[in-house]
Amino acid sequence: MRWAVLFVLAASPAFAQEWTHYASTPERNAIAPVSSLPDLSTAAWTFDADGRFESVGQSGPVISEDGVVIVLGWTGPDAFAFALDAVDGQELWRTAIAAPEFLSWASPAVSGTRTEGVVAVASGFGVVGLDLADGTELWNVDLGQRLVNASPAIVGEPSRVIVTTYAPSGGGRIVSIDAATGDVLGDVPFGPTSGATPAVADGRVLVGDINGLMYAFDLDLSPLWTIDDALTEGFFGGSSIVDGAVYAPTYGFAGGRSNSVMAKYDAATGAELWSTMCERTDAVPTILGDGRIVLSGGIDGFGSLATVQTFDASGAMLWDLVAATWDDRNGNDRVDPGEYLSYGGWDHQPAVLDTPDGYALLVGSRGGGLAVLDLEVDPSSPGFVLDSTGLGGGAPAVSNGIAVSAWIDGVVAFAYDAACFADFDGDGELTIFDFLAFQNAFDGGDGAADCDGDGSLTLFDFLCFQNAFDAGCG
Repeated sequence: MRWAVLFVLAASPAFAQEWTHYASTPERNAIAPVSSLPDLSTAAWTFDADGRFESVGQSGPVISEDGVVIVLGWTGPDAFAFALDAVDGQELWRTAIAAPEFLSWASPAVSGTRTEGVVAVASGFGVVGLDLADGTELWNVDLGQRLVNASPAIVGEPSRVIVTTYAPSGGGRIVSIDAATGDVLGDVPFGPTSGATPAVADGRVLVGDINGLMYAFDLDLSPLWTIDDALTEGFFGGSSIVDGAVYAPTYGFAGGRSNSVMAKYDAATGAELWSTMCERTDAVPTILGDGRIVLSGGIDGFGSLATVQTFDASGAMLWDLVAATWDDRNGNDRVDPGEYLSYGGWDHQPAVLDTPDGYALLVGSRGGGLAVLDLEVDPSSPGFVLDSTGLGGGAPAVSNGIAVSAWIDGVVAFAYDAACFADFDGDGELTIFDFLAFQNAFDGGDGAADCDGDGSLTLFDFLCFQNAFDAGCG
Protein backbone atom coordinates (compact mmCIF):
# COMPACT_ATOMS: atom_id res chain seq x y z
CA MET A 1 0.00 0.00 0.00
CA ARG A 2 1.53 3.31 -1.04
CA TRP A 3 -0.13 5.43 1.64
CA ALA A 4 -2.64 5.09 4.40
CA VAL A 5 -4.99 7.90 5.38
CA LEU A 6 -6.22 7.46 8.92
CA PHE A 7 -7.78 10.88 9.32
CA VAL A 8 -7.66 14.07 7.32
CA LEU A 9 -6.25 17.41 8.36
CA ALA A 10 -7.17 20.75 6.86
CA ALA A 11 -4.61 23.50 6.69
CA SER A 12 -5.15 27.19 6.09
CA PRO A 13 -2.79 30.17 6.29
CA ALA A 14 -3.93 30.87 9.84
CA PHE A 15 -2.53 27.53 10.99
CA ALA A 16 0.63 27.28 8.91
CA GLN A 17 3.92 27.12 10.85
CA GLU A 18 6.87 27.82 8.56
CA TRP A 19 9.27 24.92 8.02
CA THR A 20 10.62 25.64 4.56
CA HIS A 21 14.31 24.91 5.26
CA TYR A 22 16.62 22.65 7.17
CA ALA A 23 16.00 23.65 10.82
CA SER A 24 12.79 25.49 9.88
CA THR A 25 13.85 28.80 8.28
CA PRO A 26 16.99 30.43 6.82
CA GLU A 27 17.80 31.59 10.38
CA ARG A 28 18.09 27.88 11.28
CA ASN A 29 16.35 27.99 14.66
CA ALA A 30 14.34 24.76 14.67
CA ILE A 31 11.41 25.78 16.86
CA ALA A 32 7.67 25.51 16.10
CA PRO A 33 4.90 27.22 18.09
CA VAL A 34 2.07 24.67 18.46
CA SER A 35 -1.07 24.62 20.57
CA SER A 36 -0.82 20.86 21.14
CA LEU A 37 1.76 18.10 20.84
CA PRO A 38 1.75 15.71 17.88
CA ASP A 39 -0.05 12.46 18.62
CA LEU A 40 2.54 9.74 18.06
CA SER A 41 0.11 6.92 18.82
CA THR A 42 -1.45 7.00 15.35
CA ALA A 43 0.02 8.11 12.04
CA ALA A 44 -2.00 10.66 10.10
CA TRP A 45 -0.53 9.14 6.95
CA THR A 46 2.44 7.18 5.67
CA PHE A 47 4.17 7.04 2.29
CA ASP A 48 6.64 4.43 1.07
CA ALA A 49 6.63 4.67 -2.76
CA ASP A 50 5.19 1.16 -3.17
CA GLY A 51 7.58 -0.23 -0.57
CA ARG A 52 10.70 1.20 -2.22
CA PHE A 53 11.32 4.47 -0.35
CA GLU A 54 14.47 4.88 1.70
CA SER A 55 15.43 8.21 3.25
CA VAL A 56 18.53 10.07 2.14
CA GLY A 57 20.22 9.71 5.53
CA GLN A 58 19.17 12.45 7.94
CA SER A 59 17.98 14.77 5.17
CA GLY A 60 14.94 16.47 6.66
CA PRO A 61 11.62 17.16 4.92
CA VAL A 62 10.49 20.73 4.27
CA ILE A 63 6.92 21.98 3.86
CA SER A 64 5.66 24.83 1.70
CA GLU A 65 3.34 27.45 3.18
CA ASP A 66 0.38 25.85 1.41
CA GLY A 67 1.08 22.30 2.51
CA VAL A 68 3.40 20.57 0.03
CA VAL A 69 5.90 18.26 1.74
CA ILE A 70 9.23 17.93 -0.09
CA VAL A 71 11.40 15.00 0.93
CA LEU A 72 14.46 13.39 -0.66
CA GLY A 73 14.57 9.63 -0.95
CA TRP A 74 16.06 6.64 -2.69
CA THR A 75 14.12 4.04 -4.65
CA GLY A 76 16.71 1.39 -5.39
CA PRO A 77 19.83 3.01 -6.90
CA ASP A 78 18.03 6.22 -7.92
CA ALA A 79 17.46 9.39 -5.87
CA PHE A 80 14.36 11.57 -6.14
CA ALA A 81 12.74 14.66 -4.75
CA PHE A 82 9.19 13.68 -3.78
CA ALA A 83 6.31 16.10 -3.32
CA LEU A 84 3.54 14.88 -1.01
CA ASP A 85 0.29 16.52 0.05
CA ALA A 86 0.45 17.46 3.74
CA VAL A 87 -3.25 16.65 4.13
CA ASP A 88 -3.16 12.98 3.19
CA GLY A 89 0.36 12.07 2.01
CA GLN A 90 -0.63 11.53 -1.61
CA GLU A 91 2.26 11.77 -4.05
CA LEU A 92 1.96 14.93 -6.14
CA TRP A 93 5.11 14.37 -8.17
CA ARG A 94 8.62 12.96 -8.09
CA THR A 95 11.68 14.21 -9.94
CA ALA A 96 15.02 12.44 -10.29
CA ILE A 97 17.97 14.25 -8.71
CA ALA A 98 21.71 13.72 -8.85
CA ALA A 99 22.78 10.97 -6.49
CA PRO A 100 23.99 12.45 -3.18
CA GLU A 101 27.79 12.36 -2.95
CA PHE A 102 29.44 10.75 0.10
CA LEU A 103 25.96 9.89 1.48
CA SER A 104 25.13 13.60 1.82
CA TRP A 105 22.03 14.32 3.89
CA ALA A 106 21.55 17.92 2.73
CA SER A 107 17.90 18.97 3.04
CA PRO A 108 16.03 20.79 0.26
CA ALA A 109 14.53 24.27 0.60
CA VAL A 110 11.18 25.54 -0.68
CA SER A 111 9.81 29.02 -1.35
CA GLY A 112 6.33 30.15 -2.43
CA THR A 113 3.21 28.10 -3.09
CA ARG A 114 2.28 25.37 -5.52
CA THR A 115 0.93 27.98 -7.93
CA GLU A 116 4.22 29.91 -7.96
CA GLY A 117 7.03 28.32 -6.02
CA VAL A 118 10.49 26.81 -6.31
CA VAL A 119 12.30 23.91 -4.65
CA ALA A 120 16.10 24.02 -4.38
CA VAL A 121 17.99 20.73 -4.10
CA ALA A 122 21.76 20.64 -3.55
CA SER A 123 23.02 17.21 -4.57
CA GLY A 124 25.81 15.66 -6.57
CA PHE A 125 27.94 18.43 -8.06
CA GLY A 126 25.34 21.17 -8.29
CA VAL A 127 22.01 22.73 -7.44
CA VAL A 128 18.72 22.20 -9.24
CA GLY A 129 15.62 24.37 -9.10
CA LEU A 130 12.28 22.57 -9.43
CA ASP A 131 8.81 24.00 -10.06
CA LEU A 132 6.81 23.41 -6.88
CA ALA A 133 3.67 22.88 -8.99
CA ASP A 134 4.79 19.78 -10.86
CA GLY A 135 8.48 19.11 -10.23
CA THR A 136 9.59 20.35 -13.63
CA GLU A 137 13.25 21.29 -13.73
CA LEU A 138 13.50 25.09 -13.99
CA TRP A 139 17.29 25.29 -13.98
CA ASN A 140 20.35 23.23 -13.15
CA VAL A 141 23.69 24.72 -12.09
CA ASP A 142 26.82 22.56 -12.18
CA LEU A 143 29.26 23.98 -9.61
CA GLY A 144 32.10 21.60 -10.43
CA GLN A 145 32.53 20.55 -6.80
CA ARG A 146 30.62 18.12 -4.62
CA LEU A 147 27.86 19.43 -2.36
CA VAL A 148 27.88 17.42 0.85
CA ASN A 149 25.66 17.88 3.93
CA ALA A 150 25.22 21.62 3.23
CA SER A 151 21.55 22.59 2.91
CA PRO A 152 20.65 25.60 0.72
CA ALA A 153 18.82 28.76 1.81
CA ILE A 154 16.32 30.67 -0.34
CA VAL A 155 16.39 34.34 0.68
CA GLY A 156 16.23 37.94 -0.45
CA GLU A 157 14.43 39.99 -3.07
CA PRO A 158 14.90 39.07 -5.81
CA SER A 159 14.97 35.56 -4.40
CA ARG A 160 18.30 33.76 -4.48
CA VAL A 161 19.59 30.33 -3.46
CA ILE A 162 22.70 30.39 -1.28
CA VAL A 163 24.76 27.23 -0.78
CA THR A 164 28.35 26.11 -0.17
CA THR A 165 30.49 23.51 -1.88
CA TYR A 166 32.45 20.64 -0.32
CA ALA A 167 36.23 21.09 -0.32
CA PRO A 168 37.79 19.75 2.90
CA SER A 169 41.33 20.31 1.62
CA GLY A 170 40.65 23.94 0.72
CA GLY A 171 38.96 25.89 -2.02
CA GLY A 172 35.42 25.76 -0.69
CA ARG A 173 33.02 28.34 -2.10
CA ILE A 174 29.82 30.10 -1.18
CA VAL A 175 27.54 30.56 -4.17
CA SER A 176 24.44 32.67 -4.84
CA ILE A 177 22.01 31.60 -7.59
CA ASP A 178 18.98 33.48 -8.92
CA ALA A 179 16.04 31.36 -7.75
CA ALA A 180 13.98 32.21 -10.83
CA THR A 181 16.53 31.85 -13.62
CA GLY A 182 19.44 29.80 -12.28
CA ASP A 183 21.91 32.57 -13.09
CA VAL A 184 24.94 32.57 -10.79
CA LEU A 185 24.93 35.91 -8.97
CA GLY A 186 28.02 35.38 -6.84
CA ASP A 187 30.72 32.75 -6.32
CA VAL A 188 33.22 33.46 -3.54
CA PRO A 189 36.01 31.24 -2.09
CA PHE A 190 36.27 31.22 1.69
CA GLY A 191 38.00 28.16 3.15
CA PRO A 192 38.11 24.38 3.54
CA THR A 193 34.50 23.29 3.85
CA SER A 194 32.26 20.34 4.70
CA GLY A 195 28.61 20.53 5.70
CA ALA A 196 28.75 24.33 5.79
CA THR A 197 25.03 25.09 5.81
CA PRO A 198 24.56 28.89 5.60
CA ALA A 199 22.32 30.72 8.09
CA VAL A 200 20.77 34.00 6.95
CA ALA A 201 19.19 36.85 8.93
CA ASP A 202 19.01 40.64 8.68
CA GLY A 203 20.78 40.65 5.33
CA ARG A 204 23.77 38.68 6.64
CA VAL A 205 24.91 35.23 5.57
CA LEU A 206 26.83 33.32 8.28
CA VAL A 207 28.94 30.28 7.51
CA GLY A 208 31.88 28.47 9.10
CA ASP A 209 34.83 26.45 7.79
CA ILE A 210 36.91 23.47 8.86
CA ASN A 211 39.66 25.76 10.18
CA GLY A 212 37.28 27.00 12.89
CA LEU A 213 36.64 30.38 11.31
CA MET A 214 33.19 31.97 11.08
CA TYR A 215 32.46 34.37 8.19
CA ALA A 216 29.73 36.92 7.49
CA PHE A 217 28.72 38.09 4.01
CA ASP A 218 25.96 40.34 2.77
CA LEU A 219 23.35 38.93 0.36
CA ASP A 220 25.58 39.87 -2.57
CA LEU A 221 28.35 37.80 -0.92
CA SER A 222 30.53 40.80 -0.17
CA PRO A 223 32.51 40.00 3.02
CA LEU A 224 31.43 41.75 6.23
CA TRP A 225 33.65 40.17 8.88
CA THR A 226 35.63 37.12 9.93
CA ILE A 227 36.09 36.19 13.59
CA ASP A 228 39.42 37.23 15.09
CA ASP A 229 40.41 33.89 16.60
CA ALA A 230 39.75 30.52 14.99
CA LEU A 231 38.33 27.83 17.26
CA THR A 232 40.47 24.78 17.95
CA GLU A 233 37.93 22.51 16.28
CA GLY A 234 36.27 23.07 12.92
CA PHE A 235 32.74 23.90 11.82
CA PHE A 236 31.29 20.91 9.94
CA GLY A 237 27.66 22.00 10.06
CA GLY A 238 25.56 25.11 10.29
CA SER A 239 24.72 27.76 12.86
CA SER A 240 21.61 29.45 14.27
CA ILE A 241 20.91 33.19 14.25
CA VAL A 242 18.61 34.51 16.99
CA ASP A 243 18.18 38.09 18.26
CA GLY A 244 21.33 39.37 16.60
CA ALA A 245 23.58 36.55 17.80
CA VAL A 246 25.08 33.53 16.05
CA TYR A 247 25.32 30.17 17.84
CA ALA A 248 27.83 27.85 16.18
CA PRO A 249 29.01 24.39 17.37
CA THR A 250 32.05 22.48 16.12
CA TYR A 251 32.95 18.84 15.49
CA GLY A 252 36.12 17.68 17.22
CA PHE A 253 37.61 14.40 16.02
CA ALA A 254 39.95 13.74 18.95
CA GLY A 255 39.05 13.17 22.59
CA GLY A 256 36.10 11.81 24.49
CA ARG A 257 32.66 13.19 25.26
CA SER A 258 32.01 16.94 25.01
CA ASN A 259 35.30 17.40 23.20
CA SER A 260 34.01 20.25 21.03
CA VAL A 261 33.03 23.90 21.38
CA MET A 262 29.88 25.92 20.86
CA ALA A 263 30.48 29.65 20.50
CA LYS A 264 28.15 32.64 20.49
CA TYR A 265 29.07 35.63 18.31
CA ASP A 266 27.62 39.06 17.71
CA ALA A 267 26.07 38.77 14.23
CA ALA A 268 26.82 42.41 13.39
CA THR A 269 30.52 42.43 14.34
CA GLY A 270 31.73 38.85 14.85
CA ALA A 271 32.79 39.57 18.43
CA GLU A 272 32.79 36.40 20.55
CA LEU A 273 30.26 36.62 23.39
CA TRP A 274 31.06 33.28 25.00
CA SER A 275 32.14 29.72 24.24
CA THR A 276 31.43 26.44 26.01
CA MET A 277 32.31 22.77 25.68
CA CYS A 278 29.73 20.61 23.91
CA GLU A 279 29.36 17.27 22.19
CA ARG A 280 30.68 17.04 18.63
CA THR A 281 27.99 17.76 16.05
CA ASP A 282 26.97 18.76 12.54
CA ALA A 283 23.50 19.80 13.79
CA VAL A 284 22.57 23.37 14.71
CA PRO A 285 21.50 24.59 18.16
CA THR A 286 17.93 25.62 18.91
CA ILE A 287 17.55 28.70 21.11
CA LEU A 288 14.41 28.86 23.25
CA GLY A 289 12.54 32.02 24.17
CA ASP A 290 13.89 31.86 27.73
CA GLY A 291 17.50 31.71 26.52
CA ARG A 292 18.06 27.98 26.95
CA ILE A 293 19.87 26.18 24.14
CA VAL A 294 19.19 22.65 22.90
CA LEU A 295 21.84 20.77 20.92
CA SER A 296 21.84 17.28 19.39
CA GLY A 297 25.31 15.76 19.10
CA GLY A 298 27.61 12.82 19.62
CA ILE A 299 28.26 9.62 17.73
CA ASP A 300 28.14 6.06 19.06
CA GLY A 301 31.84 5.28 18.92
CA PHE A 302 35.23 7.01 18.94
CA GLY A 303 34.84 7.86 22.63
CA SER A 304 31.47 9.51 22.08
CA LEU A 305 27.75 8.73 22.46
CA ALA A 306 24.71 10.12 20.64
CA THR A 307 22.92 12.51 22.99
CA VAL A 308 20.99 15.72 23.53
CA GLN A 309 22.44 18.54 25.63
CA THR A 310 20.90 21.71 27.04
CA PHE A 311 22.62 24.91 28.14
CA ASP A 312 21.53 28.10 29.89
CA ALA A 313 21.74 31.55 28.28
CA SER A 314 25.37 31.97 29.43
CA GLY A 315 26.46 28.70 27.80
CA ALA A 316 26.67 26.66 31.02
CA MET A 317 25.51 23.08 30.48
CA LEU A 318 22.27 22.20 32.25
CA TRP A 319 22.16 18.51 31.40
CA ASP A 320 23.43 15.85 29.04
CA LEU A 321 20.82 13.20 28.22
CA VAL A 322 23.21 10.25 28.46
CA ALA A 323 24.73 11.34 31.77
CA ALA A 324 21.37 12.36 33.26
CA THR A 325 19.67 9.03 32.50
CA TRP A 326 22.55 6.57 32.91
CA ASP A 327 21.84 3.62 35.21
CA ASP A 328 24.91 1.35 35.64
CA ARG A 329 22.81 -1.81 35.71
CA ASN A 330 25.70 -4.28 35.40
CA GLY A 331 27.93 -2.39 37.85
CA ASN A 332 30.94 -2.23 35.53
CA ASP A 333 31.30 1.56 35.81
CA ARG A 334 30.94 1.91 32.03
CA VAL A 335 28.15 3.50 30.05
CA ASP A 336 26.80 0.54 28.08
CA PRO A 337 24.00 0.41 25.50
CA GLY A 338 20.59 0.05 27.13
CA GLU A 339 21.65 1.88 30.31
CA TYR A 340 20.54 5.36 29.21
CA LEU A 341 18.03 7.13 26.97
CA SER A 342 19.43 7.21 23.44
CA TYR A 343 18.15 10.03 21.24
CA GLY A 344 19.70 12.65 18.98
CA GLY A 345 23.20 12.47 17.54
CA TRP A 346 25.72 14.41 15.50
CA ASP A 347 23.79 14.34 12.20
CA HIS A 348 20.23 14.54 13.56
CA GLN A 349 18.33 17.84 13.71
CA PRO A 350 15.45 17.65 16.23
CA ALA A 351 12.57 20.11 16.46
CA VAL A 352 11.60 22.10 19.56
CA LEU A 353 7.84 22.42 20.12
CA ASP A 354 6.75 25.63 21.84
CA THR A 355 3.46 24.70 23.54
CA PRO A 356 1.20 26.53 26.02
CA ASP A 357 2.58 24.18 28.70
CA GLY A 358 6.23 24.80 27.92
CA TYR A 359 8.86 23.43 25.59
CA ALA A 360 9.12 19.88 24.30
CA LEU A 361 11.58 18.21 21.92
CA LEU A 362 10.60 16.02 18.97
CA VAL A 363 13.69 13.92 18.38
CA GLY A 364 14.72 10.71 16.65
CA SER A 365 16.58 7.65 17.83
CA ARG A 366 19.65 6.20 16.12
CA GLY A 367 17.85 2.90 15.63
CA GLY A 368 14.68 4.51 14.31
CA GLY A 369 11.60 5.93 15.98
CA LEU A 370 10.68 9.30 17.47
CA ALA A 371 10.00 10.62 20.95
CA VAL A 372 8.60 13.77 22.50
CA LEU A 373 10.73 14.84 25.49
CA ASP A 374 9.57 17.33 28.13
CA LEU A 375 12.15 20.10 28.31
CA GLU A 376 10.52 21.55 31.44
CA VAL A 377 11.49 18.64 33.71
CA ASP A 378 14.72 16.86 34.57
CA PRO A 379 15.57 13.94 32.22
CA SER A 380 15.56 11.58 35.23
CA SER A 381 11.89 12.45 35.88
CA PRO A 382 9.41 9.62 35.13
CA GLY A 383 7.41 12.00 32.90
CA PHE A 384 10.36 13.14 30.78
CA VAL A 385 9.35 11.00 27.77
CA LEU A 386 5.89 12.31 26.91
CA ASP A 387 5.27 10.10 23.89
CA SER A 388 7.17 7.78 21.58
CA THR A 389 6.78 5.66 18.47
CA GLY A 390 8.78 3.15 16.47
CA LEU A 391 7.88 4.96 13.25
CA GLY A 392 10.08 7.56 11.56
CA GLY A 393 13.41 8.57 13.02
CA GLY A 394 14.91 11.18 10.69
CA ALA A 395 15.05 14.93 11.25
CA PRO A 396 11.41 16.11 11.58
CA ALA A 397 9.59 19.04 10.00
CA VAL A 398 6.65 20.61 11.84
CA SER A 399 4.14 22.65 9.84
CA ASN A 400 0.61 22.70 8.42
CA GLY A 401 -0.78 20.56 11.26
CA ILE A 402 1.66 17.67 10.86
CA ALA A 403 5.05 16.57 12.13
CA VAL A 404 6.81 14.66 9.32
CA SER A 405 9.83 12.36 9.50
CA ALA A 406 11.50 10.19 6.83
CA TRP A 407 13.33 6.98 7.59
CA ILE A 408 14.66 3.89 5.85
CA ASP A 409 11.17 2.46 5.32
CA GLY A 410 9.19 5.53 4.30
CA VAL A 411 7.74 8.86 5.37
CA VAL A 412 5.35 9.25 8.30
CA ALA A 413 3.24 12.18 9.50
CA PHE A 414 1.63 12.75 12.90
CA ALA A 415 -1.12 15.27 13.57
CA TYR A 416 -1.00 18.27 15.85
CA ASP A 417 -3.17 21.41 15.97
CA ALA A 418 -5.79 19.85 13.70
CA ALA A 419 -7.32 22.91 12.11
CA CYS A 420 -10.97 23.49 11.43
CA PHE A 421 -11.10 24.28 7.73
CA ALA A 422 -14.32 26.28 8.02
CA ASP A 423 -12.66 28.73 10.44
CA PHE A 424 -10.69 30.06 7.49
CA ASP A 425 -9.64 33.34 9.11
CA GLY A 426 -8.47 31.50 12.24
CA ASP A 427 -10.31 33.66 14.77
CA GLY A 428 -11.96 30.71 16.54
CA GLU A 429 -15.46 31.58 15.29
CA LEU A 430 -17.49 30.75 12.19
CA THR A 431 -18.74 33.99 10.64
CA ILE A 432 -19.25 35.69 7.29
CA PHE A 433 -15.60 36.74 7.49
CA ASP A 434 -14.57 33.10 6.96
CA PHE A 435 -16.44 33.15 3.65
CA LEU A 436 -14.68 36.38 2.70
CA ALA A 437 -11.27 34.97 3.62
CA PHE A 438 -11.99 31.83 1.59
CA GLN A 439 -13.18 33.91 -1.38
CA ASN A 440 -10.02 36.04 -1.26
CA ALA A 441 -7.80 32.96 -1.14
CA PHE A 442 -9.71 31.40 -4.04
CA ASP A 443 -9.52 34.57 -6.13
CA GLY A 444 -5.80 34.84 -5.42
CA GLY A 445 -5.13 31.27 -6.54
CA ASP A 446 -4.03 30.25 -3.05
CA GLY A 447 -3.80 26.46 -2.73
CA ALA A 448 -5.23 26.74 0.79
CA ALA A 449 -8.65 27.21 -0.87
CA ASP A 450 -8.41 23.75 -2.46
CA CYS A 451 -10.95 22.35 -0.02
CA ASP A 452 -11.58 19.10 -1.88
CA GLY A 453 -7.84 18.47 -2.33
CA ASP A 454 -7.98 17.73 -6.06
CA GLY A 455 -5.13 20.10 -6.90
CA SER A 456 -7.29 22.70 -8.64
CA LEU A 457 -9.62 25.53 -7.61
CA THR A 458 -13.17 24.93 -8.86
CA LEU A 459 -16.81 25.33 -7.91
CA PHE A 460 -16.52 22.09 -5.96
CA ASP A 461 -14.20 23.83 -3.49
CA PHE A 462 -17.00 26.29 -2.70
CA LEU A 463 -19.39 23.39 -2.14
CA CYS A 464 -16.79 21.68 0.04
CA PHE A 465 -16.30 24.83 2.09
CA GLN A 466 -20.07 25.31 2.50
CA ASN A 467 -20.36 21.73 3.78
CA ALA A 468 -17.48 22.27 6.20
CA PHE A 469 -19.04 25.50 7.46
CA ASP A 470 -22.44 23.82 7.93
CA ALA A 471 -20.79 20.93 9.83
CA GLY A 472 -19.11 23.40 12.19
CA CYS A 473 -15.89 22.92 14.09
CA GLY A 474 -17.14 20.61 16.82
